[in-house]
Amino acid sequence: MQKSNTKAGPAKFATRPAPSVQEPSAQQKSFDAAMQSFHMRDFAKAKQQFEAALEGPVKEIGYAAKQHLLMCQQRLARNTMKLDTAEDLYNYGISQMNKRDLEGAQASFEKALKHDDADYVHYALALVMGLRHDIAGAAAHLKRAIEIAPKNRVAAHNDPDFAELMQHSPIRELLLNSQ
Repeated sequence: MQKSNTKAGPAKFATRPAPSVQEPSAQQKSFDAAMQSFHMRDFAKAKQQFEAALEGPVKEIGYAAKQHLLMCQQRLARNTMKLDTAEDLYNYGISQMNKRDLEGAQASFEKALKHDDADYVHYALALVMGLRHDIAGAAAHLKRAIEIAPKNRVAAHNDPDFAELMQHSPIRELLLNSQ
């Protein structure tokens, strides 16, 4: 018998090629962008992106895009309310103020004043302007609210929302004078 002169070296393993990482499809990219817009509550933009994601070879993405598209349409329909009267604009402004959308609330109250020079709108506008650190604007609207309905002086003086604003002399002078 012949001896083999070859030494056994370390075993060699066959190496597999690294799996190829596929780039996301255009459909997947549209869906991902749409989901980001959806979570940012930009439903108009998300709607367009979900519509783009409907087109493509992956049925699961198309189905999910269709479901989210319906949700966008529902939310957009809900957000298109008609605010025709001063009272509608005032009520909407109050809801914005409660959500701490002070800029939106101020815009709603200012639109309401174009319909009606109502004391309650001036009162609310004074509060929102004060919360936005526009003390001069707040004082001007509070003064107008008191001119229209003097009861607003007592109401603001006892209103906890105005407590912080009373630290500012223009507001304090309006509320403490002529009581």
